[in-house]
Amino acid sequence: MGKLLKVFGWILGIVVLLVIAAVLILPQVIDPNDYKQEIVSKVREQTGRELQIDGRIDLSVFPWLGVETGAIRLGNGEGFSGDTFAAVKEVAVRVKLMPLLSRRLEADTVALKGLRLNLARNRDGRGNWEDLAARPGTAGAAASGGETGAGRQHGGAGLAALSIGGIDISDAEIRWDDQRSGQQLQLTQLQLESGAVQTGRPVDLALKGRLEANQPALQAELDLKGVVALDEAAGVVDVNDLRVQLDASGETLPGGKLSALLQAAIAAALDGSRVEIKGLRLSAAELDLSGELQGRNLAVQPIFSGNLALAEFNLRKWLGDIGMALPAMADPKALTRVGAKLQLSTEGSTTRIDNIVARLDDTRIDGSASLRAGAIGFNLNLDAIDVDRYLPPTQADAPSAGAAPAAKPTAPANGAQNAAAKPAAPANGAQGATAEAPLYPLETLRALNLDGVLNIGRLTVNKLLAEELQLKVKARDGKLSLKQQIRKFYQGGYQGEAVIDSAGKSPRTLINAKATGIQIGPLLKDLSGQDRLIGKGGFSANLNTSGNTLGAVKRTLGGEFDFRFEDGAVKGFNLAQTVRDAKARLSGQPVVKSDEPLQTDFSELTASGSISKGVISNQDLLAKSPYLRVEGAGKVNIVAEDLDYKVRAVVVKSAKGQGGEGLKELEGVTIPVHLTGAYARPSVTIDWDKVLLESQKEKVKEKIREKLGDKLEKKLPSGLQDKLKGLFN
Repeated sequence: MGKLLKVFGWILGIVVLLVIAAVLILPQVIDPNDYKQEIVSKVREQTGRELQIDGRIDLSVFPWLGVETGAIRLGNGEGFSGDTFAAVKEVAVRVKLMPLLSRRLEADTVALKGLRLNLARNRDGRGNWEDLAARPGTAGAAASGGETGAGRQHGGAGLAALSIGGIDISDAEIRWDDQRSGQQLQLTQLQLESGAVQTGRPVDLALKGRLEANQPALQAELDLKGVVALDEAAGVVDVNDLRVQLDASGETLPGGKLSALLQAAIAAALDGSRVEIKGLRLSAAELDLSGELQGRNLAVQPIFSGNLALAEFNLRKWLGDIGMALPAMADPKALTRVGAKLQLSTEGSTTRIDNIVARLDDTRIDGSASLRAGAIGFNLNLDAIDVDRYLPPTQADAPSAGAAPAAKPTAPANGAQNAAAKPAAPANGAQGATAEAPLYPLETLRALNLDGVLNIGRLTVNKLLAEELQLKVKARDGKLSLKQQIRKFYQGGYQGEAVIDSAGKSPRTLINAKATGIQIGPLLKDLSGQDRLIGKGGFSANLNTSGNTLGAVKRTLGGEFDFRFEDGAVKGFNLAQTVRDAKARLSGQPVVKSDEPLQTDFSELTASGSISKGVISNQDLLAKSPYLRVEGAGKVNIVAEDLDYKVRAVVVKSAKGQGGEGLKELEGVTIPVHLTGAYARPSVTIDWDKVLLESQKEKVKEKIREKLGDKLEKKLPSGLQDKLKGLFN
């Protein structure tokens, strides 16, 4: 037995010596470069592509089984431009020999230098890599590799452990050319480094490179770091501590440049069935976006959902930091507090945003929105917003377009006289400079696809105040519709619709508006700074116009309107005082100074009219007060900004109320007033000759009666008597 063991010992020793001798001798007697042509032929047979090996192949066996090569190039697929699909300048791989005997792969750092990878898709949508995956034998290989778990265990072909010192890819370039879309990407100066790669253990990864794109034109420096953990048994890969620094520049970026940092932790299934992103955070100067996202069905039709939060930040400062200049605004503190929280979900071409809670300065916004194949829908609620804060600043020192001064009566002389000096013509030069500025961004309007509702608790715009407002917005095929309903509008209500149709060459605008129960005084005060008219009532208007400049809109304005106000006054002149002053002057008496307010009261004021080519026509103005009845008719030309309007004021016989005292002698007398010139400051002419003639009519008749007497009247023929009576009546 001992001799037998000795024999076995000698045999084993000889075998070991033979193995050692083979390890030492084989690299000396076998040159792998002798097999280059065979390798090239085999690759051509399996892939249909040319393999070119320019440098030497160096082989080492002990203690490392290693291969080092020079330049290697694999040709491109048929039908694609360029000769090279992939190329590398140097490759070095070393594996420890002895651990292989126990099915353990222990490799040194895998080095790849000068990688060039050209990926492309042709006009038919075929990629230049697809033929490699579809070559005959691939399926068989997959089938043979797809044995049952028991087969793999008993066959013993699998590795018990894997250990790689690291991966070092340097001076690499990856190019993408999509001939179908025209998009081209180029990743250059690519460098990838990893820590030790071991079975079941996370791997540190670091990647740097420069990205260039043509759609949109963009250049970016990319710096990525993370820890990757692969669990092949569970079919998942985790990327923790992911940090991506991006420094980009391009004309499409706000301000031409952007610097951003992305942080996240990603867990994904290897089969593409799901992905989960936690701790998502995107930082760019003042901007700080955070949240969590989940995705599923990634390989077929990706579906994403999650929560996002935009921390409150100074949007004005952030835009300035990235080089975007904001237009001047009335409030320099506008856009300094902006933030939002929301729930996001996407599937195919549909994106929904729910549970929006946002902040815009002092405005709180909540609601939902959606995007479906380019169509935007929304239902948003705003508690209060002052739009004037975001409009261009107004000229505080600009003169007010005041109304006409009070008419001052003068003694009658040679017919009608001016009661006020004629003003200078309005300076239209400045207005003309802006009249041709476009009112609407037509291309934007034509591209809009909107359907939404805005509910606003309190809205201020152009100093007008509206409360409990609902705005319904629809836009499609170049047609924008805005329906407004205001529950509280200067103690009344308002509803209307504005339609802008920009589908044609020149936009058309339609406006329907109706207000009821409003106090016109506070409205005018907020709108223009002057409450020239006060009273409660309403108005309606049905207007249409065309054109995209202020001048065109004025020239083509048409439609109808009416209004009615009660228990109010027209400020700026006191018609009763004017009549009393005229009476005093006519009778040669001194004018008594009055402390009455400079306004003309009315119990009712109504009018209606039409508009054609920018000219307003009105024939039924009626104002009633306890002592006056005023009728008016005429035209106002908003293109020329002038008017030609006639007013007839009649003193009521039972004159009471404001200024009614002392007007008995003018009862029934008509006072004709003619307004002409610029409607901002019109010339007011009163025909005092007619006033005098009519006011003295009764006195003349009385004197005739006294002189002729009833006897003379009886002696006249009956026909002449009738004419005489007609003269007196």
